[in-house]
Amino acid sequence: MAACPGDEGEPLPPPEKLRALDEELIRQADECGAQPGYLAYRGAVLNALGRPAEAAVVLEEALLLDPRRAGAQIDYAEALAALGDRTSAVALIRDVLARPDLPPGLRPRMERRVSEIEAVSRFDALSAWSRLSSWAGSGWQGQGTLTLKLGHDTNLNSAPTHGSLTLTLPGGDSVLALADRFRPRAGSAALFEASGQLVRPAEGGAAVQVYGDARVRAVPSASDTDYVQLQAGGARSQPLSNGFALFNVGASQLSYGGSDLYHGLRVAASRDWQAGACRPSLGMEGESRSFPTAPELEGRFLGLRVGLACDIGPGRLNLQARSGQDAARTNRPGGNQRQTELRLLWSRPVGAGRLATDLGLYGQQDSSGYSPLLANGATRHVQRATLYVEYAYPISTNLSVLASLEGLGQHSNVELFDVSGRALYVGLRWGSGR
Repeated sequence: MAACPGDEGEPLPPPEKLRALDEELIRQADECGAQPGYLAYRGAVLNALGRPAEAAVVLEEALLLDPRRAGAQIDYAEALAALGDRTSAVALIRDVLARPDLPPGLRPRMERRVSEIEAVSRFDALSAWSRLSSWAGSGWQGQGTLTLKLGHDTNLNSAPTHGSLTLTLPGGDSVLALADRFRPRAGSAALFEASGQLVRPAEGGAAVQVYGDARVRAVPSASDTDYVQLQAGGARSQPLSNGFALFNVGASQLSYGGSDLYHGLRVAASRDWQAGACRPSLGMEGESRSFPTAPELEGRFLGLRVGLACDIGPGRLNLQARSGQDAARTNRPGGNQRQTELRLLWSRPVGAGRLATDLGLYGQQDSSGYSPLLANGATRHVQRATLYVEYAYPISTNLSVLASLEGLGQHSNVELFDVSGRALYVGLRWGSGR
């Protein structure tokens, strides 16, 4: 049998010849698809073509057949870094750096690459499938995505689940039917999402980041449920013994149905540690929350935050938890609130695409009765679960098709706050970088 491509360590051809080479490699897959050299070579070609999701799958197969193939490890690390799994990328490169047979001229390049990836990984975004690109000569590294989705939502107005409301009056309970505009409304919607961040390494291993994102929903059949969510902020990381300190400031704003609904200002400080394949973290955060159309709901949150980010095989797991008190600024219904939140984020390559999930659990306990007219003035407690699942599949260098499913279930001892809904969207995402 003739030698398969990659068996003899062939270099990659010029960029203009890569696409033709990829087509030739596809034709040789039946004959050479079980050879680690062929798989490693094809993975390098896919990386060079800007198709890291496909490259990661092929390179993983090559390393399963030949775990000591250093070139495949480096290419696999670059593919994972481009997909957002930067902790795994660093671990792979460090394995290569530990090898005694590493050519001396390659070591400085690999060490520099580790520093570049780590500078960005400290600001890992929820959109882990976004890819990085460098701003020539500026020292900044940036990423950005634009997403357009169309779909259907079963509860566009986040209305209560029940069609009636029970009032507890001195003379007995009274059941009132909710008007149609206060009941769940289903319909089609369009979502536009944009996100971006810039990171600049600083002296001594520190880094500075600025970021922003926007989410806009348009509902043709019910414009009063349109909304605009905006968020922006900045952060700085500082290296410490076996970890980093992170300082963050941010602002958020929500407009709903044409009304300015919510403003938030947030500050946070945390510290993380390296523990094998995981990074535990501990910190504090405070947030000022204002509601321009309902100032009686305003409060100030102060709480603790813990986290754990781990690499599990080709996937990445991120666990975040926070607990604290939202102190009422005025005589707010329910008074102060004890709030606890848990988020579990997991992503991994699946086929040639990437699957990402975000599970959120939230609990709230008021310090006093919410209203004498509801549940006999009971102290309100709320439990909420949210789930977001997305699969993105690349169709070109910077463009992916995607499908997402969102679910919400909220329960309270005060029936007015029982809410549920589901949404299904399909769309396109453009991501900057290569």
